Amino acid sequence: MTTKPETRFWKKLKECLSKVHWTRVESFSSPGVPDLHGVFKGKNGRSFSFWVELKCTKLKKIHLTPKQISWNFSYNRAGGNNFIMAEALGGRGVYIYSGAVVRELSVQGLDLSPLSIIQSPWNQDMILKILQHGADGKLHSPLPVDQIITR
Repeated sequence: MTTKPETRFWKKLKECLSKVHWTRVESFSSPGVPDLHGVFKGKNGRSFSFWVELKCTKLKKIHLTPKQISWNFSYNRAGGNNFIMAEALGGRGVYIYSGAVVRELSVQGLDLSPLSIIQSPWNQDMILKILQHGADGKLHSPLPVDQIITR
């Protein structure tokens, strides 16, 4: 049986981000709810909780349903921490976007400037730093290349 790209993406993410307590959500009963909920303790000892919608693409287009767009936009606007992580198949990296730009992402795809692009091999501390800074609203453009790998 062939494993779907999104399932492989999830397994790699779970393996890399071992500091995160993950819950994978199959949202047949609640369309639009993201694929993953995660929580971890930051370096300051405080818990950080967030949602992630996983996407895989061979091209630049990111397929998001109207319910996914609505949920992510509304949750972020209410102050929640949520992200869309898109794996560009073919070794082009993982693009991390704030849920605040979900509408633009659905139109522009990978042409939209992400919080960051992570190349292989993935680094747990680097990804967690991006999530925390992006959620704090401190990251409006990719972090400098000396801090995080970006495009």
